[in-house]
Amino acid sequence: MSEKHEHDGDDDGWVRVGSYPTLDQANDHGLVILAMGEACQVIESDQPGEFDLRADAHAVGGIADELDAYGREVSSLGMSASSVRKWAKHPSGGWVSALWACVVVLVFIWQGRDAGLVERASSSNLAMMDGREWWRSFTALFLHADLSHLVGNLVGGVVMGTLVSKSLGSVRGWGLILLCGTLGNAFTAWITYPQPFISIGASTAVFAGLGILSGLGIVEMLDQRERMSWMRIFAPLLGGIILLGWLGGGHDSHTDVLGHVFGFGAGAVAGMAAMFFQRRSAAPDGGC
Repeated sequence: MSEKHEHDGDDDGWVRVGSYPTLDQANDHGLVILAMGEACQVIESDQPGEFDLRADAHAVGGIADELDAYGREVSSLGMSASSVRKWAKHPSGGWVSALWACVVVLVFIWQGRDAGLVERASSSNLAMMDGREWWRSFTALFLHADLSHLVGNLVGGVVMGTLVSKSLGSVRGWGLILLCGTLGNAFTAWITYPQPFISIGASTAVFAGLGILSGLGIVEMLDQRERMSWMRIFAPLLGGIILLGWLGGGHDSHTDVLGHVFGFGAGAVAGMAAMFFQRRSAAPDGGC
């Protein structure tokens, strides 16, 4: 990483605290200043191809220390400043979300024409445990009880799918959402057996997406653990649990609370694993 911490003053009261070869690097270091509660700005440098980071003169000393500490931390990870946040710069994957939504709607239309589809493809713990029909934990994610159930999960799925896609990429993100949703249904079947239990709906995958985001957030906070309390580090997980209780708690007797909880848990673990794997892959020579 090429960077220079220079303290050149300007007539308007701003002081240059760094110069960087890319706009991403300048913005990344600007986030450090904003986290301190100080104002900053990024402008094009007088030197071609460089960007200056400027801040108020009164805070230059503290800012320089923080930028140096940030640079050492990033170097210890074996990555550039911009690649540390590379996970958050993927496209939104709108086409994958649209494809998923179309499949869900088509399956709902199919349900209206095939009265036995739900019985054959729902997440039935007896069929899964006794009959080894584990594929039901996946197919149940595309079935819905009525139109309101469908619409609610479509909205939640598109929102979570977009956020996860921006963090991990559309194909990998949606793959993890569906995988963790499937695992959530499988865990629920195992826990509830041998008492009969049947569930359908994409909500388990929706909450898996929420769990993935929480897991990603935990790893990001762990990078700042030297300057943060453990409560702040696990704030993303706590926030996810609060949302899980608010949106996924049993509002009626038909709500699959266990599926929501296990989907969220599987997603949180997958999110942390995905972040560690992605950062290892982003390191020089594949992180070896």
